[in-house]
Amino acid sequence: MQQFSDILLVSDFDRTLTAPDSSIPPANLQAIQSFMERGGSFTVGTGRSAPMYRPYLDRIPTNAPLILYNGAAVYDFDTKTLSETVWMPTGRELLDYLVQSFPELWLEVQGVDYHYLIGDDPAREAFYRANGVAARTVRVDEAPARYHKLALFGPFTDCGVSQFFQGTPEEDAYFGACQARIMQDWPMLQAERAAMKIIDLQARGAGKGSAARALARRLGRKRLVCVGDAMNDASMLQEADLAFAPADCAPAVKALGCCTLVRPCAEGSIAGVVEALERLEPAWNE
Repeated sequence: MQQFSDILLVSDFDRTLTAPDSSIPPANLQAIQSFMERGGSFTVGTGRSAPMYRPYLDRIPTNAPLILYNGAAVYDFDTKTLSETVWMPTGRELLDYLVQSFPELWLEVQGVDYHYLIGDDPAREAFYRANGVAARTVRVDEAPARYHKLALFGPFTDCGVSQFFQGTPEEDAYFGACQARIMQDWPMLQAERAAMKIIDLQARGAGKGSAARALARRLGRKRLVCVGDAMNDASMLQEADLAFAPADCAPAVKALGCCTLVRPCAEGSIAGVVEALERLEPAWNE
């Protein structure tokens, strides 16, 4: 048996595997490769969709299907197949509600091949072109009527992801109020804040935690290790046999009380996790 052959390690993407500027610390790439060479299974568990993750496929080594859409689906890019999919129990009536209730926000349906952007916004279209994401601008009646994840975004001001993590206390409160209103009006859904200015919507009960545990069982991995920085990671951090978070994670993640803190994301959080596993592994196997 190799050192990490019992472990599935699942890492969040933005500001966990990546630095705040969306670069990938070389220490993380080296640590992931070393972890897999010693028998570990590694994958990413992210709120990103298949189109948003696809540009990173050749940059990040993985040896397991990816947990995408905040856990609403597991996707195997090699076979182009979805599994563990949780479809939302709503159709275009929810899209109509969101457009009418939050006209100042930008709605999209996140599919497997495309993001379907509701409403014309040149700045948003430029963002997706710059980030290599396949997207189509459509009307509500042209959008898919079946989906497993929606997202509401604040204004698009540039082509970087960091714009959605930064804002004023007033903006933070506003997005929190929008999130609460949606959950009140649509109790069969859950709304997550992946960043200050993003609200992700999916079916209640879908989440990274249940998807990660199901994937670990499918792969025959007895130990689930997860790392994340934001509250859309909470379900997998609480589900994990061992949970980690970057030192610069959200205060609410620290308040969960289940995470060991490792290096800040810009310094290689995943490398810090693998170092911790190297120290813990003998005791784990006693």
